[in-house]
Parts: sequence; C-alpha cells; structure tokens
Amino acid sequence: MKISVMSNAAWMMSEKIVSVFGVIFVTSYVAKSFGPTVFGQIAFAASLFSVVQTIAIFGTETILFKRISKSAQKGVALMAVANKLRMTIFLLLSLPVLLYVWYVLQENFVVFALASCLAALFVTQDTFSVYNNARLASRLNTLANATGMILSFSLSFFIAWLKLSPRFLTLSIVAATLVPYLIKRFVFYQHNLAPMPSQHKRKKYLRYLLYAGLPLAISSIFISLQVKTAQFFLVGVGSAQDLGLFAAANTVSASWIFVPVALITSSFTEIFRERTDRAFKLAARLHGYVMAVSLLMLLFIALYGEKIITTLYGQDYAQSGSLVTLLSLATCFSAMGTVAYRYMVKEGGFSYLLKKIISLMVISLPTSYLLIHFFGLMGAAWSVFITELLSLSVMNYFFKHGVIKKIQISSLNYKTYR
Repeated sequence: MKISVMSNAAWMMSEKIVSVFGVIFVTSYVAKSFGPTVFGQIAFAASLFSVVQTIAIFGTETILFKRISKSAQKGVALMAVANKLRMTIFLLLSLPVLLYVWYVLQENFVVFALASCLAALFVTQDTFSVYNNARLASRLNTLANATGMILSFSLSFFIAWLKLSPRFLTLSIVAATLVPYLIKRFVFYQHNLAPMPSQHKRKKYLRYLLYAGLPLAISSIFISLQVKTAQFFLVGVGSAQDLGLFAAANTVSASWIFVPVALITSSFTEIFRERTDRAFKLAARLHGYVMAVSLLMLLFIALYGEKIITTLYGQDYAQSGSLVTLLSLATCFSAMGTVAYRYMVKEGGFSYLLKKIISLMVISLPTSYLLIHFFGLMGAAWSVFITELLSLSVMNYFFKHGVIKKIQISSLNYKTYR
C-alpha cells in the first residue's frame, strides 16, 4: 500500500481508538451505573434514528466518495445537492418516528429519541467527513470526532458518577455529533467555496443521486437493519433489559471493525481510479488484509469476550457473554463484505445491489423473527450471523460472472501480494 493510504488509514484508526476507549471505560461504566433497562432504552432510541439517518443519507456517501476521489471540484458541487436531499428525507421520516415513540413507548424513550434525532440530524449533514476521507485528509475528521467523543464521554461519566437523572445523558448524545460537525464545517468553508450549482445542474445531480443512490440506500438501510432488526424483534418478544444485554454484546463484538474499515476506505481512493484488471488485483489484496485482521480479532474475542463483558459491564450482563463470539464472527463477514460492496459500486452494480438486498430481506426478516421468537437472545445473534454470511457469499456470487468469488479466491493466493 502507498504511504499516503497507510497514513490516512492510521488517522482513521486512531479516531476509533478514542471511541473504543470510551466504550471500555465510560459507556460500560454508564451501563453498569444505570442498569440494562436504561441502557436498552438508549440503545433502542439510537437504533430508531440510526435507521432514519441511514435512509436520509440515501447511499450518497459512497457516491460522493467516488466523485470526490476523481474530481474534488465536481464532488463539492454534488455535496451541496446531496445535503439538501438528505435534509428533506430526514425531516419527512423523523416526524412519524417521533410521533410513534410519543404515543406508544415510555417517557424515557421519548427523551432519548429526541436526543438521538438531533444527533442523527448533524450526521446526515456532515458530508465534510466524506470529502476529507476521499482527499486522504482523515486527520481532520479524527481530531474533530475525537473532540466530540471526549466531550460526550466526559459528560456521560460525570452524569453517572454524580448519580444524576439518566435524562441528562441526552447532552452527551447530542454533543457527540454536534461538536465534530461544527468543527469540520468551519474548516471546510475556510478552504473551499461551495456555491449551489445552477438550476439545470442541480436537477442533473439530483437525478444522478436518486438513480445511483436508491440501490445503495436500500443496501445501506438493510446493512443497518441487520442488527437493528434483532433489536426491534426483541422489543416485541423480550424487554428493555434484553435490549441492553444484546447491545452490550454487540458493542464488544463489533468494537474492532474500525481497523478493517479504515483500510478499506483509504484503499478505495486508489481502487476507484484504477482500470478493471488492476482494480481486481488491488481488491483481492485488500480482501486478504481485511480477512487476516478480522480473524485475528475474532480469535481475541473468542478467548476473552465473556471476561471482557463481565469486567466492563458487571454480572448483570453475564448473559451477554454467550453472544460475543458469534456476533464477532458476523462482524468478520461484514468487514469482508464491505470490500465486495465497494467493488460492486466501482463496477456500477447498482441494480444488482438492489436485487441482492431485496432477496436478503425476503430471507432474513422471517428467519430473524422465528429465531428470536423461539430462541430469544441467542436467536438474535444467530439471525445476524446467518444474514451476514449470506450477504458475503452466495448473494454476491451472481454479480458479473462471479467476480466477487474470484476476488475472494484470489486473496488466498500468495502471488496476489507480490
């Protein structure tokens, strides 16, 4: 890999190290202090607006990343149109979700939902992160996001330490995204002029975003829903406590995914620019790196996962320990699947992605419901595992005469790394 790519990936990883530190020393302390019920309420509210946020982004992150990698000027113009599209979708979706929480769920859910709504709003408007990543300038994202996370974790810690009402945690929820957004926005406009394109170009860009974004949006929504669906079904057959147990296990099992994601994001700035034969080899090499990192982390979680759960969250979360290895294996599949997903985007496989996701939804939704209905928490973990396995393998192998399968096989050949 090029030095610039490795440096950018290192900056992205360093940001996530701060996040993992917060999960280990702050989030677990908060979860232990307020118990699984409050932790489950926060997790459920965050899950609701995570889905809204994913839909509002409408697959534009990958489209913007690809465009900015090739031409920063055209990418900036597309960013302005994408922000308006995102805001419109977000506002249209947020109102019915808030009304649902208000009329159906308990009062604490409403408070946390409002905070999660605001936090998600700032994420949907933060196209500056995509710009920085595509320009291999993730250092700024790292500094901005780390500032927001440190402030958020500090607020959470002192709220738990002083035994204040859990509703004060809404401050930390909003701060985590508001502060980074303001920093990145300020720096971006110091160095860039981003006038709104002409009416003709706006329509052209909007048509492009809708055409290319719809399959990616559905794909992103489904990826987001894979874990969220398990949480939603748990609400129906379980309790807020079950949500807290599942959220704790999922947090630990996926805590390391930032490493392969940083490698993937940085590497694709080059892969998007390359021709098919060269891009194939780079993608196979990247798949091998991601697989190696994922398997190492899986081994660590398999050996120490249960101990990590009880040490961080306490004995109230001991039941979560039985889920972490299976969920971490699902995270491995998710990381490797991201390589395939981005390669298909590079090859213009938008319609294939749409068909793939619809097929997965038809299979996974009833499967998830049945597994959770009959096996509870363990069924939720198995539903995530099965969905990720299908998404990585069978569902990818019909794209362009099995090119994804060829990439995966090629990644096992030592000649690929010469």
